[in-house]
Formats: sequence, structure tokens, C-alpha cells
Amino acid sequence: MTTSSPDAGEPPYDVFICYAWDDSKQFADELHQALTEVGLNVFQDEPSMDDWDEMAPEIRTALLSSRTLLPLVGPGFPRSPHCRQEVHLALDCAFRLGHTARVMAVSSGVRPDDIRPSELGRYRIPRQGRSARELAVGIAERVRALAAEDDRTFGDAPLPSSPDWFPEHLPGGRHFHGRHAELWEIHEGLRAKDKARDKGHPVVSVTGVGGQGKTALCAQYARLFALDHPGGVFLVRLSGSDRRVRAAPDTVRAQFAEGLRAIGRRLGLTADELGSDRLPGALRTRLTNLAHPYLWIVDDIPSSFDVELLPELCAPTGNGRTLLTTRGRFTKGVSAEIALGGLDPHDGLTLLTGHRPPTARPETRAARLLTGLLHGHPLGLGLAAGLTTQDGFEGYAELYQQLATPDPEDDLLELVQYLSAELPAGYARPFAATMLRSFRGLTDAGRDVLSAAGVLAAEPVPLTLLGEIIAGAGTPGGPARVADGLAHAVRHGLAELTEPTDLTDLTDLTERAEQADGPDNKPDSRACTVHPLVARATRVLNPPPTRRRLRDAAVVALTQALSATRHSFSHHAVARSLPHVRAVTGLLAGTDQWGIGADERCLLDEAGRAYEQLGNGEASLRLYVPLAEACEQAPECDEYTRLVVRLHLASAHFRYGQFSAARSLQEDVVPRLRALFGPAARETLTAQDNLANTLGALGEHEASRLLHTEVYRALRDGTGPTDADTLRALGNLAIAVGRCGDTDARRRRMRLTAVRYARGAHVLWRRAAKARGPESWEALGALDIMNTLGKNLLALGRKDEARDAFRTVWEGRRAVLGEHHPDTLDAWENTITAEEGLS
Repeated sequence: MTTSSPDAGEPPYDVFICYAWDDSKQFADELHQALTEVGLNVFQDEPSMDDWDEMAPEIRTALLSSRTLLPLVGPGFPRSPHCRQEVHLALDCAFRLGHTARVMAVSSGVRPDDIRPSELGRYRIPRQGRSARELAVGIAERVRALAAEDDRTFGDAPLPSSPDWFPEHLPGGRHFHGRHAELWEIHEGLRAKDKARDKGHPVVSVTGVGGQGKTALCAQYARLFALDHPGGVFLVRLSGSDRRVRAAPDTVRAQFAEGLRAIGRRLGLTADELGSDRLPGALRTRLTNLAHPYLWIVDDIPSSFDVELLPELCAPTGNGRTLLTTRGRFTKGVSAEIALGGLDPHDGLTLLTGHRPPTARPETRAARLLTGLLHGHPLGLGLAAGLTTQDGFEGYAELYQQLATPDPEDDLLELVQYLSAELPAGYARPFAATMLRSFRGLTDAGRDVLSAAGVLAAEPVPLTLLGEIIAGAGTPGGPARVADGLAHAVRHGLAELTEPTDLTDLTDLTERAEQADGPDNKPDSRACTVHPLVARATRVLNPPPTRRRLRDAAVVALTQALSATRHSFSHHAVARSLPHVRAVTGLLAGTDQWGIGADERCLLDEAGRAYEQLGNGEASLRLYVPLAEACEQAPECDEYTRLVVRLHLASAHFRYGQFSAARSLQEDVVPRLRALFGPAARETLTAQDNLANTLGALGEHEASRLLHTEVYRALRDGTGPTDADTLRALGNLAIAVGRCGDTDARRRRMRLTAVRYARGAHVLWRRAAKARGPESWEALGALDIMNTLGKNLLALGRKDEARDAFRTVWEGRRAVLGEHHPDTLDAWENTITAEEGLS
């Protein structure tokens, strides 16, 4: 019921009075009368709902039709769910209207520092014994001044704008409930003027146990407060959610560098800028040039990470605001820390009963008991909410009994013991009971999907990969089974789709899955995520033979997918599958520790190559190092396999900019290959050519030229002048020749020679590419030699010819490798450089 409401056609409310019935009812009545007497149009709600009821439509309409909100903040105000809902709706709208001065708290009996959210204290009106009439006069002056400046109502607030995400948006939010105060605490903390240690910007950390919603809170803040960071949202995801695993600083740095490189590619950095040495500086330059504040999120920092190293993870420029999540605590290095506990009882109850509202008061009481049993744990409540959708659901009272006193089963006890390292005392047992019941309540297809995701990394899982794993493990059904199982898992809160468009409608998922192999479909564009806590619990619930079968199927599926990119240049299409390679080969901490046998070695080799083709030398190196060690320790590995892997490891070092390490490996491998196959063998000559490239990178240009010349002549005489390896050697020789010369005259002569070599090689490459097609290795070889030609023409001052060459390379690589491949970006940068020289 309401005490006043405007008739149709009347102006909006000037003031909406928000108060707790048992705290401020009499004062609210007095203030309503006084405000009306001074000429304001006032709305005052007469609360008639229970605490667990949602905001009534008529109340929401009245609030959105008001210009200002007047919360009467007393000791009992924070306990009222209705007051919290009204305050946060008004604050959210006011923020998007440009100013939170529309929300003016009248406080009484509460210290200013205790007012929550703290945003209410910015425009506080202390009561201090003043009468309602005295307060009304001052409030009226403020309201009229605000209306004169901007007469819009809360309902006129624009919808939140979607921020730009780099490299991709952060999944989460479908089951987000409450946390309004925490959202404003983040807003306040990132706006604080206090600096975090020696950083030039604020750093806020969000802490809490697993499943408490840290990542979802950050995603919600990034979306709702997009006006705080017009420069965009930059996301680096680590994998520190397993408290039992101590993460080495170098491992965290490697993951962080990989995240930076993904951001760099999304920003369009060149291949040189994406190198390990230049990347930090290139990112700083690009972010400084944004000229707007941006949000820098580092998600899932290991709890064991050394706080002294924390500045390394923060936003690299002063216009960045850093938001961190971790299960640990950073006692220093941050300007504010937000420790997440369980959800407020009202918000927890809303989450639990979202699918099936209680039908009677006893059921509501049981649902509230269940909320308390799960300690307001968002993930646990989300799983329990999923249980209410099952056919056998008999009510909240029955569900509470089932979860409070579960049958003593061995797998439950094992799961409780496992989760005790993840969750605090008291949380593990009810969560384990809920997880067990949720897993068993899934359809067979749902369990298949969850079990397949459980053997992978805590990263987005492409739906095509899920389907291949399930089929490879011997379960028929194809994409339709994946679609059905995933839809069931999502409804039960056990999984989430990464695409925002899919979060509200799963009806077309089966149809889309059946089209996964279509010519226009991007295989890895659709993916799902499973919370790390759920994934680890799933591993416990599946017996070792089941995990082994799924893991073996994952190895086969990943190997086949990566092998298919060897000649098709479609490695960008499997980029989202690559993070799972370390999990299925036993190299990822916190997952099953599988041995590295022949199948795993093949997968690591293919993944290392794919990372190298993507321009990510660091990730390639992280796979080739354990692969080389495994080959050395495996008695069944022959000498040739060991040498090939060492060459690949050298290539990864080279790509990562570690030229001395690459040279050391190559100088070890070349004589061993010569002894194994002979000096004229293709394998030996290819290894020598790689060594010559490394010598050139180290600045030993004359030695590089001589060795390239030797390799080219041997290949030309042995395999023929038009063989692909011969042409590659000729291209490398052209590069080396163009770098030689100790005087200006000699350098010019050598560059002219390099141009002649490159033109001749380009003619031969074009002939080969014509036979093989526009997306063949030969076509890419023609582009590579054209790039060499362009660089020498540019060095000779023939800028118009160089520009045309670089533009041809850029357009060709963009068509074959993709818009954001480092080699494509390198050609684009060369084109711009040549054009700037002409202008």
C-alpha cells in the first residue's frame, strides 16, 4: 500500500522516502507531511510485505518515477531487505544519470563511517535533533536545485553501456544475486585517492573461499559501472584457485605474460611488440594513449603468491584501476580489500528459490533454514536451486532434511575430505551433499558433459571439444547429446555458457551444435565454463577408470584437432583448446598427474607447434621443455625423435627471443644429425639452416650468410631448385645477405643482391603456390619472400616499391593467417612505415 501516488498526468515525485518500518515509521510520517507542506510531491511506501518478498511492481514504478531518494538511515536500516533494494536501485540509476547526489541519506543514531554503502555518506543530511519541518526546508532547497539542473527521474537513466573487453569478456552473472554493497565498495575503493604502495593507481582485492562469487562480482562491476572505465576492461586470468597447490612465482609470471600477450594481440600490437622484451613497454604505451581510465582485472591469483611481487600484476599505467581476486589475503600492496562472506539471507533465499518459489510459509521457513545450512554460499545455493527443478523435488522441507542429514556414503565422505582443503569448516559437508545430489540428478548426457569438462583445465571449453571427448570415450549421440547435456547442466547451475546471447535461451543449442561442422562455422566460437570447485568435485565423483577413459579421449581429440591445422592454417580456430593440453598431459598443478607416453608426446609436439604458429613463443616453450625432458627419459624414444624435439625446443627458444639457448641446442643437434643421416641429408641441412637463422639473430651476419649459402647450394644440388626446402633456404639466404656489409657501399651491394635473390625466389614460390592453392604453405612462402624483398627495398630507399610489397604481404597474410596473427600485424606495421616514409 502507498500513502500517496500521483494520478495519471501528474508530475513525477520529487522525493521517495525509504525507511525501515520498525526503525523510523513515526519520523517518516512526520517528514512526509513536512515535505508535502513545503510544496514537494512525495511518495512514502507503507511496507506490507514480508522480508523475503521481492520489491512490488508498484513500488518499483514509483521509485523510477521519482527524482530523488531520501533514505532514513537508522540502526535498523541495514537489516531491511526492502530498504537495501530501494537504495541500490536508486544509486545505480543515479550513477548512470551522472551524479549520486540524488540519493540523500538522513542519518540518526549511526556513525558516518558505519553507513553502508559508503556512497550514501557522500550527500548525508545529519538529523541531529532537528525537527521534521527544519529538515524539510533544507531538503526542499536541495531537491529544487537538483531539479533545476536536471529534472529527469531515476527511470530516465540509460541502460548500462557495454564496456570493451580485452581480450574477451569475463563469463559470469547469470546467477548473480545481491552484493550491492560490495559493488559500491569496489567503486569507492577504485576511486580512492590513497595509493597502493608505490603504484600510481588504486588496487582493490576481492577475497573469499571458492564459490563465493569473486569472479562474478568483478564481472558485474565491470558491466554495471562501465562509466568508471571508459578505456575498457583488460582481463588476465590465472589459475590459482586450488589452495593445495603452491604456485611458483615463475609459473604465475608465465601465465601472466601469456595473458598480456592475448591482450596485446587484441590491441593489434605487432609481432616485434609481442616479443617478451618489448611487450611490457608496448602495452604501457598503448594504455597510456587511451587517455581514459581503464579497469585492469587479474582473476584467480594463487593464495600463496608473494605479496612483494604483487605490483608486477597490477595495471601498468597510471590511468588504470586494478581489481584482483584471490582465495588468499594481501595484507599490503592494496588500497582496499573486500572480503566476501555468504550472501545476505534475503539474497541467498532469492537465489535458492529462483526456479521454484515457496508455496506456503512452512516451505519458506524450510528454504531459509536451507540457506543458512549452506552458509549463504552462492555456488552451493545455485546448485541447490537446480535441485528444485528435478522431477522428484518434494519441497524445501524435504530437501533440507536430505542435505542436512545425508546418508553416510563412502563417496560423500571422500568428497567432504577433499573439499575440506577448499572450504572452511562447516561449509564442506553441506556443499558436498549438494554437489553429490546435483551430479546424480543430472541426466546421463549432463553427467557426460560435466565429467568430460572435469578432466580439462579451468578454462572455457569449446563445445566441439566436449563432443569429441564424449564420442571418443564410447558414448554415442553426437552434438545433440552435448547440447542436451549442457543445457541440463546449465539449468542445474553446474555449468555456464560463455556467450552472453546464450545465457537466457538454450532452445537453439541443439540445432547450432548440429551445424558445428558447417563451412561457415567457427568450431571454437561456442564454449562453456565449469567452476573449478565443481570440476574438482566431479573428478572425485568419477572413478579412476572413467577419468582415464575421458582423458585418453581428450588426448586423441586434441591431437586430431591440432594436427588438422598443420597444413590448413586454421590454428586460430583451435586456440581455445590449447590451454587444456597441459591438463590432459599431467603438466597442470591441481589436476590428475598423467604420465607422458607416446600419445602425450605427440600432443605436446602438435600443441607447441600450434602455439608457435600463433606467435606465442612463451607458451610453446612451456610445452617443449617437459616434452624434451620426457623424450630423454623414455627408453622407447629413438635418437631421431629426441633430436627433432630438441630442434623444436630450440625453435621455441628462438621465437621467445632466447637466441643463445636456441644456438646451444642447435649446435648440439647438427653434428648428431650429421652422424646419423650424413651431411647432405635434408634433416641435417634443415637443422643447419635453423642454426644460421639464430646466428643472424645474434648479430653474426657474415657467419649466418656463409652457412645459409652452404645449405642452399646443398639443397639445390640434392633436391632441386624448386623444392620447398630449397626455396625456404634461398629466402633465408636473401635475409642474411641483406644484413651484411661493413661499409655503406658494401651494404648497398649486398642489399641489391638480396633483392635479386628475393625476386627469383618469389617467382618460383608463385609457381608452386599456383598449383597448391592460395592457402597453402607455398602461398605463405611466396608472401614471406615478398616481405624480405620489401625490407631490402625499404633499406635501399625505394619506398614506393617497398610499400606495394608490404601491402601485398599484409593482404595475403590476413587472408591466410587471420587479422590478428603476429605475422599479419608485422606486415601491416611495415606497410604503415613505408607509407609514412612516402608522405
